[in-house]
Amino acid sequence: MPMAIVLKAGDVVIPATLNDTVAAQDFKNRLPFKTSGYRSAFDYCCTATEGKFDPSEKQYGWKNGDISLAGGWFAVLFDGEEQSSTYGDIMPIAHIAKEHLPLVQGLPRDITFVVEAAE
Repeated sequence: MPMAIVLKAGDVVIPATLNDTVAAQDFKNRLPFKTSGYRSAFDYCCTATEGKFDPSEKQYGWKNGDISLAGGWFAVLFDGEEQSSTYGDIMPIAHIAKEHLPLVQGLPRDITFVVEAAE
């Protein structure tokens, strides 16, 4: 069952929703979760240990707003959906609604995210 979460980056709070994938359900057990990383062209890349997942749920490409946990990366994908079909090893665990993406796009280059269950 989907679950409301928030990503906190300093004073910025970004709402998101965990999906029903095996990886997302496993991720729930890690909350609160903290990781640091940096901004690239389409996303924020942060290091993270990959947990349990169903290989059949991995995909090529993403939707703007997806949060992926795969291959040692926690990625907040805020742009590039149109060009993303060639990128493999994407394991979406959550999604940020379109109206909240400006909050992500306004964050600094270097970042620390804290992910928690929404209140």
